[in-house]
Amino acid sequence: MVQIKIGDFDVGSRPYIIAEIGNNHLGDIDLAHKTLDAAANSGVNAVKFQMFNADELVSETEPLLNHVKDPEVATQRQRFKKMELTREEFTRLYEHAKAREVDFLCTPFGLESAEFLDALVPAFKIASGDVTNTLLINDLISRGKPILISTGLCTQSEVDLLVSKLPSNRTVLLHCISSYPTPDEDVCLSLIPYYIDRYALPIGFSDHTSDLIAPIASVALGSVVIEKHFILDRALPGGDRHLSLVESEMTQLVKDCHRMHEMIGDTPRSIRPTEEYGRVKLRRSPYTKRDVKANELLDPRDIVFMRPSESTAFAIDDILSAESVRATSDIPAGTPISPEKFVLKKF
Repeated sequence: MVQIKIGDFDVGSRPYIIAEIGNNHLGDIDLAHKTLDAAANSGVNAVKFQMFNADELVSETEPLLNHVKDPEVATQRQRFKKMELTREEFTRLYEHAKAREVDFLCTPFGLESAEFLDALVPAFKIASGDVTNTLLINDLISRGKPILISTGLCTQSEVDLLVSKLPSNRTVLLHCISSYPTPDEDVCLSLIPYYIDRYALPIGFSDHTSDLIAPIASVALGSVVIEKHFILDRALPGGDRHLSLVESEMTQLVKDCHRMHEMIGDTPRSIRPTEEYGRVKLRRSPYTKRDVKANELLDPRDIVFMRPSESTAFAIDDILSAESVRATSDIPAGTPISPEKFVLKKF
């Protein structure tokens, strides 16, 4: 698998966790900064926002999305208008993120946004809705930075086509289901190892479920980047509040994802340092069940297989496959049956 860096972070060294603040700031820059602080407190690697021009993003008459409730507006354009931030405000958020030692990410929804953000972000995120936006994708590719791209709304052939267009040396493909929130039966985490095998790319997970289990499980399946929506307080009227975590939950997610990463381990099977003790104490060796005289042949009933395993003793399989077991001297009961004191005759 290709090695990719986002800023100073080696993707795959541990889970790279993004707090997707998105538009949960509701267009309030003070709320945006408070949300950034809460996300940084939780231990995430990056905070992410969205930059757009509402007039060029959605048609004037498009009604609110099904999962969005906002009694103050009637259309998606009006809603996005409320949440637009200025370039100066994004710059201040970038500086704030830098001061808090978290990466600043922001999804551009147009070429002007991409041009402005190029100086601020260590990588570009492309939203699921723009996987067919070749104009934007080609522009972001030309800028030479790592690309994280979500695959929500895609057929398998569309994902194949998308991957064929993207630079393999700097792309992280994010499994994503674009339903808000995503029900369990639609999460499809099996696509993560499938994509790893199919594309040999770093694979992440842009999650829209309402709790922690799916992103944690995705790490076990090989996800190296986790994007999870984040909100300061679910009482806020953010459109993503039902699938967003608050600070205490994000803190737990970060800890659990790192813990799950530690649990993955290596292949092929090897003896872990903590197992060495058990290899001796829990495995068995053949022992004499009674006192044995010199040159006496042991009956199977004279042998017991007990713990601990003795390094000098015959293997159990050697005993079971022997025609005879003969003592070379007087042996007391409870003695390990070893080449030093016994002779095995093979069939």
